[in-house]
Amino acid sequence: MPTTWIDNPMSSTTLTGRLAFLREAEKLKDVLRSAHTSSGRPESTAEHSWRLCLMAIVFADQLPALDMLKVLKLCVIHDLGEALHGDIPAVSQADHPDKSEQERADLLELTRSLDAPIQAEILALWEEYEHASSEEALAVKALDKLETLLQHTQGDNPSDFDYAFNLGYGRKYTNASPLFQNLRALIDEDTRRLVANTGSNPENAMILRPETLADCPAIELLTAAAFAHAPHSSHTEHFIVNALRRAGQLSVSLVAEEAGHIIGHVALSPVSLSDGSTGWYGLGPISVAPERHGQGIGSQLMHAALQALQALGAAGCVVLGDPGYYGRFGFVVRPELVLPGVPPEYFQARSYTSRWPQAQVSYHPAFEATS
Repeated sequence: MPTTWIDNPMSSTTLTGRLAFLREAEKLKDVLRSAHTSSGRPESTAEHSWRLCLMAIVFADQLPALDMLKVLKLCVIHDLGEALHGDIPAVSQADHPDKSEQERADLLELTRSLDAPIQAEILALWEEYEHASSEEALAVKALDKLETLLQHTQGDNPSDFDYAFNLGYGRKYTNASPLFQNLRALIDEDTRRLVANTGSNPENAMILRPETLADCPAIELLTAAAFAHAPHSSHTEHFIVNALRRAGQLSVSLVAEEAGHIIGHVALSPVSLSDGSTGWYGLGPISVAPERHGQGIGSQLMHAALQALQALGAAGCVVLGDPGYYGRFGFVVRPELVLPGVPPEYFQARSYTSRWPQAQVSYHPAFEATS
């Protein structure tokens, strides 16, 4: 009878190194997430990864074109770097622009005892997932979001748990195929019931969500009103938003809605850098209804917009405005990034990588719109 194992056993050094890695990886069992289980205890990242694998197995028959072994490997590896510094909840990720770099550094540390081929494979799988660079990675990204949402809807969560956040979370990936869309629709039904039953978003409470076509007239009126008396404004911001939308350049467009009324809006669009760097975006216009200033609506829009940028895999973001305000969100003046014709102290940036380009920045021609 043929054997199914390798006749030549690996060296004791290699065996010892792999066991050392497994002992280190055990720490993931103690990393807690913001979600709770149905019994009311905090869920661990290891448990999340386990059910993510189970989801992939259950729906494998609907994903016939994918390499399911790779899918399962990606499920296991995708959060492994959290074993050392823990999980950052989705609602807080905009406050941690170095999350990806930290996880990669931790994964390098975690795998240091492995022999080179295995370490390289694990790092390559993590990079593939992080950058969504394959059909398998895109599928795991979608399943990861869906597993998180599923846990949120069945967990015995704290009384102040923000179920409404789920309604906008991860749609870039869950919209990728009919399977994920249909799963998302069913889970969203449960989320809406929880929102209604728990009062986590009473009828007059504000929610943040992507814009719809029906919102466009309200966004235009809101933006015009928000900038009507703003100093240093061209008072064309509402035209700019419309022009960006027509040009297909609204990479992110979020609204703050309260009791059926649009009271805030933020736009993000691609910018060009003269050194050829890609993945950079410009934040703005951002608008809040004049009568609602000072209530934290703008801050919530900022956090949601920056989180959406990270989900897009952005390299960085620039903004033109008050450094005292935007500095609260991690924006800093970088002399090597220049927007011609504006005071340099008002042009700020934040990078999602360790690299800062040296370049002149150009916004889309839609920013010249006057009607």
